[in-house]
Amino acid sequence: MKLKPTTTFLIALVFVAAGIAATIATGLWQTESDKTPRKLDLAAVETAVTAGGGTADGDATAVQYDPADIRGSYSFGEISTLYGVPLSDLARAFGLSEAEAGDFQAKALESRYPDAAEELGTASIRMFVAYYLGLPYTPTEETWLPRTAVEVLTASGRMTAQQAAYASAHAIP
Repeated sequence: MKLKPTTTFLIALVFVAAGIAATIATGLWQTESDKTPRKLDLAAVETAVTAGGGTADGDATAVQYDPADIRGSYSFGEISTLYGVPLSDLARAFGLSEAEAGDFQAKALESRYPDAAEELGTASIRMFVAYYLGLPYTPTEETWLPRTAVEVLTASGRMTAQQAAYASAHAIP
């Protein structure tokens, strides 16, 4: 059977339109980011925190979202709201005023420390939030923090001994 080019085009167009209509009908069609990070398995967090020597207090287990899912497009204000880290602590940790911290995007951290010997970026913020909340976190790359961030983390008192050692060894002035 031979199909004319016009017929082939129309059949393809119908299939594309049907695919889009089906995904819209099932709620799978999404054209915008909703900035909702991945949720944590709280039972696994509880087990990991207590096994790691951390404190499994109410604050650590109340966290709903995974700090490893923080994206560069998130502002410090959004991170504060989603993860429950006070904006004042985020600002102090990364050398920002509270006024500028609310709209400061995670991906802009690299440009904030251009002369640093090591790179500070979104991974630094992920690690800071996880350690601040006393959650287990294994960096996927060697991650560095400003000295002020390590001071804020130490004051929060939720890091395990292993996390505190890593943070201290990976602090830049």
